[in-house]
Amino acid sequence: MTAEPRDVNGHRAHQRVPLAVEVTLESDHNFYAGITDNISEGGIFVAMVNPLPTGTAVEFELNLVGSSAPYKIRGEVCWVRSDRMASEDMPAGCGIRWVEIADEAMKAIAKFTRSRDTIFYED
Repeated sequence: MTAEPRDVNGHRAHQRVPLAVEVTLESDHNFYAGITDNISEGGIFVAMVNPLPTGTAVEFELNLVGSSAPYKIRGEVCWVRSDRMASEDMPAGCGIRWVEIADEAMKAIAKFTRSRDTIFYED
């Protein structure tokens, strides 16, 4: 499992907030379905039974409350939580960091994350 981005003090680089929407990820060769678990200005976690491997490039559309249309986003799997590492509160899936995202989408994500309660995980 690759480490998640951290700031100079060892804290997560971006605040996470809950987000539960269905997404379909598209890689070079396959389609995958999952449900988002949380989102931040740095990326998104997608809960899925068989997480994609680290380094997988994906494309997907993201719907946010208050947005008139879905945002097309390109990302890369930067870390994985396997089924054996998962728990009831922390599902199997993969963390995807933004690789190509429109400014409008980034602004909408920033607005969305700042309007929600953050998620705190024990390190």
